[in-house]
Amino acid sequence: MIRLRPVPGLSALFLTLAALTASACTLPLSAEAKDEWKRTYQLTQGGSVEIRNTNGEIRVEAAEGNTVDVIAVRVARAGSDEDARNALKRMDITETVSPNRVALDSTKGWTGLDMHVSRRVDYVVKVPKWANVTLHSTNGELFASGLTGTLRLETTNGEIRATALEGSVRAETTNGDVWLDIAKLGEDGVTCSTTNGEVDVILPSSVKASLDIQTNNGDIDTRGLQLNVSEKARKDLRATVGGGGPKIKVETTNGDITVKGR
Repeated sequence: MIRLRPVPGLSALFLTLAALTASACTLPLSAEAKDEWKRTYQLTQGGSVEIRNTNGEIRVEAAEGNTVDVIAVRVARAGSDEDARNALKRMDITETVSPNRVALDSTKGWTGLDMHVSRRVDYVVKVPKWANVTLHSTNGELFASGLTGTLRLETTNGEIRATALEGSVRAETTNGDVWLDIAKLGEDGVTCSTTNGEVDVILPSSVKASLDIQTNNGDIDTRGLQLNVSEKARKDLRATVGGGGPKIKVETTNGDITVKGR
């Protein structure tokens, strides 16, 4: 049998390294560096705008004309001013631009060199009201208002809020609430879901739609709507409003659902 003899001082070395690692992981991010990234693009009628982000909120507002105006505030926090400034320099926003598409991506370039750095990008974007908009985030809230084109909102950890919408909508989050105010129902309807959060959808009282609502742990409220119910249980509801129309599908696992008339 071969017996391994302990190496003098090795245990102490491991303990020291472990302590240093733990200390590094809890370094206070007391220094901050930030800047503003601004762009303006022209978009042809019926074109699309797409933004992908890792940390930070995205706000999109409808505007007249054919211009897409972007202000992105990039923020890096670290243990020292130098580390924060260096991290900020690595925060690229990739632009893919054509006459009918503007795509911005701030998810790239996040390397292991930034292990003890916090970074976020907050967007405020004005787009033509008819633009088709897609927003993706990992950790951040998504907001949109006044759009008449198709709208896709996807985040993992964050709230979704959208108001005065007149096109088809798909809104999905995992940990967060979803709140939608529909001014006019689009041809492809509304699909919204979350896992841990409540869902609120506000509709015109005169809407013509088909409802498919489900929650595993929560209640369903459909105040202000005249329903023709085809299937109803405490956790499930299928019904038509105004004789039926585009589908409104709403799902959550842990949370209440409210679909109400304005």
